[in-house]
Amino acid sequence: MGANVDGLIAITESLFEHPPPLLYDTYDLSGAVSAPGQYAFLTDLDDPTSVVTTYEELRDGTATALLVHTTDAHGVSQATLYDAVAPGDLFEWRQAADCFVRYTVTEVKPDPTGTAPRKLLAVEWMTYAFTGCSGTVATSTAATLDWADLPDLGGTSLTVPVIHGIYQLVPEGWSGAIDPGETHALPEGAPSYPGPFAQTDDVAVARGYPYWREPTLPTGWTLRRAFTGGLEVSYGYCAAYDAADGWLAVEICGEALLGSGTSGLVASWLTDGGSYGMRAGARETRVIAGRPAAVQYSPEGPHHYPGGSVWVWVHDVATQSIYRVVGQHRTLLGSNIDAVIATARSLFEPPNLP
Repeated sequence: MGANVDGLIAITESLFEHPPPLLYDTYDLSGAVSAPGQYAFLTDLDDPTSVVTTYEELRDGTATALLVHTTDAHGVSQATLYDAVAPGDLFEWRQAADCFVRYTVTEVKPDPTGTAPRKLLAVEWMTYAFTGCSGTVATSTAATLDWADLPDLGGTSLTVPVIHGIYQLVPEGWSGAIDPGETHALPEGAPSYPGPFAQTDDVAVARGYPYWREPTLPTGWTLRRAFTGGLEVSYGYCAAYDAADGWLAVEICGEALLGSGTSGLVASWLTDGGSYGMRAGARETRVIAGRPAAVQYSPEGPHHYPGGSVWVWVHDVATQSIYRVVGQHRTLLGSNIDAVIATARSLFEPPNLP
């Protein structure tokens, strides 16, 4: 009996830790959002009538706010949940598996006046699936809002393309639509690509390179070399660090963003390694230091390749730059992604600028 009770307690506690998605059944094009189950995305935080009307606007940056009734379509008040929402929180609006958008809350606005209990949040998109919806959003559009910890996307479980920041992941063998992506110009004042090449093994000199950020590394790890310019970097730097045992440990590059999503990254693959057998690889989404990120590694399983490098990419939206961290040491290979992610996260922690 005791074990059964403990199990029930654990299940009950998990329901509070991971609240189920909230159902909303009316997209209110008027912006009034005066009845339970109603919500609207807005283009202007200060104008409730500025309702987004198309799916494309939900995911292209046009939607800058969510106005939602704090009582869901089941008639259940979610006021406590919404009162706990804070800047930096991530939530998912979902109509279907191939039609959803994940947003970051950038600001919690004062509750709108009036008799209807509503929440107003400033938001910006981070991730979306687009192949299942386009055109005008109908008022009868039922959707869920998921405020729980959202799962990472990618790998063998991916069934449709997803855009995550500048990254596009597509299922292996996908032949349907993909996002064409876009190109970006170099920052004003940057030299034309390829810029003049320079390299150093002196950290003090390297700190003057464009987009330089200082990683937090284990004791005894040292800079092998850093360089800027040339054909390998659009505008920025790359740096290689040695572990205490003298072996190459990690490579870090930060540079201006020149393009995104032009062809899509395959989310999973299986290749023939010859005498080493079949090798599996996966790419998945992550959120690192509040920024959209992607990882590449070899998952555990029958085709795990322990010698494969672990890659992490982080898109710094504020500076329109991209940082790449590649694990090369034996402790940073195969499926050992946590340490590489920690190194990437440290690039956006003190003493670096936010």
